[in-house]
Amino acid sequence: MTTDILIVGAGPVGLTGALLAHELGLSVRIIDRRPSTQRAPAAHVINARTFEIWRQIGLDVNGIRSHAQTPEKAGHVHWVTRLGETIIGTLPYEQQGDDNLEVTPTPLRNLSQHRLEPLLTAELQQRGINVEYSSSYISHEATDFGFTSTIQVGDALSTIESAWLIACDGASSSVRHNIGIAMDGPDNLQKFNMFHFQANLNALVGAHPGILYWICDPYSGGALVSHGGDNEWVYMMPSDETSPATFTDEECIAHIRRAIAPTDSNITLLRQSTWTMTSQLAQSYQQGHVFLAGDAAHRFPPTGGMGLNTGIGDIHNLLWKIAAVHQGSANQELLNTYEAERRTIAERNAQASLENAFKMFDVFMALGIDPDKEVSARNLDAALISDESLASIETAINNQATHFNMIGLQVGYRYTTEYSTTPLEVLSDEIITSYRPSAEPGNRLPHGWLVRNGETISSLDLVPLHSHVVIGGAQYSGEHCDVRMETEVTDPDNWWVSTLQLLPHQALVVRPDQHIEQIFN
Repeated sequence: MTTDILIVGAGPVGLTGALLAHELGLSVRIIDRRPSTQRAPAAHVINARTFEIWRQIGLDVNGIRSHAQTPEKAGHVHWVTRLGETIIGTLPYEQQGDDNLEVTPTPLRNLSQHRLEPLLTAELQQRGINVEYSSSYISHEATDFGFTSTIQVGDALSTIESAWLIACDGASSSVRHNIGIAMDGPDNLQKFNMFHFQANLNALVGAHPGILYWICDPYSGGALVSHGGDNEWVYMMPSDETSPATFTDEECIAHIRRAIAPTDSNITLLRQSTWTMTSQLAQSYQQGHVFLAGDAAHRFPPTGGMGLNTGIGDIHNLLWKIAAVHQGSANQELLNTYEAERRTIAERNAQASLENAFKMFDVFMALGIDPDKEVSARNLDAALISDESLASIETAINNQATHFNMIGLQVGYRYTTEYSTTPLEVLSDEIITSYRPSAEPGNRLPHGWLVRNGETISSLDLVPLHSHVVIGGAQYSGEHCDVRMETEVTDPDNWWVSTLQLLPHQALVVRPDQHIEQIFN
């Protein structure tokens, strides 16, 4: 069977790619080697930009957000000796509140991947597209039309003809391996054992709900992540060469109990796994009409929650360009901008994520961590009653703020294009933690609340997915203008127009991915 696009991998990035393809008028098939959607928690941070992209596609974003944890429950990060015992320090977790509605129509939420994927799959099914699970990509060959991909389902082999092939098949991408694209960067920064379990820990959480608890007890150090739902948790424990590949169920539960205060609550182990933290980028994102997106193109430490969201940005950047070339409104050179724009963003996100991971050691050093756990325990006890040590610990924790407030990278990233040649600013705490709206070409069109036909909308709603849009000032007299301020839309407080410094005789040209292409008179 022939299709315009074959997407390999039905995680959030692949599913979003299929939704984008359908919205852009392209036929698409999406396959995945797994038997169904993700079973266990994985990524859980869905940032503002990802929601904005889904909003542009026309997804039921409010419905998706209703499945997420509320900011009240997932709005803090805590450092504790053990869950339910001494709280060493606390930081707010990202900008989730209504005050962030000045920056985005859809603030960040925490929604675990195993809950997200069925929601995106349902959106696809409503559009008449079914994910073909238990279907493994084996190889592909170039044809006059595009590609013939060989797919294995059970013991049977079949083929799919497509004009385009997009690899969204994760860190161990078979497509990337087959086209011989290598990864740059360290492939083993730290190994972890992960225990996915259910337990009612409300009594231990008490008045200190949070998304993440850093367990600082030397005998049970790790990270305890709340995944909401029916008291669902993941405990992530660093491992080394002496750690077994797997534990018995009893050993897993014993590790979990060491990370929490004594409790009568039952602990039900759902699954265990191992995971290796890396920081890698593909040397190339493209070979002809084969493209890499998401984890197939980059792997980050989880410290920052940028992995899934960067992948959504990839596929959003890519699909409108493929559609433009496929449908004849742009030439092949447009496709070269995908890697040029997105790999730069991945480099910056990888750098910030890696720095976050390394900076965490400052807290453990302030707590007196030592290779000898008995020494560490004595140091911790002493540190928690020493004013000098407590001040050092507070400073070290406060220095983690960039880790848990990355709004600047989430919505403030800028592409360098032919109309925007200003070098990107060197990453700094200010660049990462603050967002400065700008109409400079390459930036995402700043969000502002406007009124159209009596309805309050986001400025982002002015941008259709299928074409560029020209947004003109009130006195703009150019030959083409899709939206004219003070005519089609109004800016009641004049905040948006003044923030953009859009003069009445000027116009913005905005790309289908909501990034500003140019500004002209």
